[in-house]
Amino acid sequence: MALFVVEYTYNPETSSLRDDHRTQHRGWLTELVRRKVMRSTGPLTEGHGALFIVDAEDEDAVARLFTQDPFAQENLVEKVQIRGWTPAMGEFSE
Repeated sequence: MALFVVEYTYNPETSSLRDDHRTQHRGWLTELVRRKVMRSTGPLTEGHGALFIVDAEDEDAVARLFTQDPFAQENLVEKVQIRGWTPAMGEFSE
């Protein structure tokens, strides 16, 4: 398995729609955390995006996984950026 960083960018105009689907989105994330696929996640401080650290086979697997996010299924994610990540120090390097 390898680690990937996924960054979501949201359109500020979809904020209320995200609120409508947040429970389903967080349920999806909670299940991934339980399965140890999602290693960490949270909103970016400016409020127009989120960051996810994911453990997966490859970038294609990550892309397929994120199509299952209720936010993605409702077209509430303006941009998704997936990058491989090799932590050199700290919690995720162990």
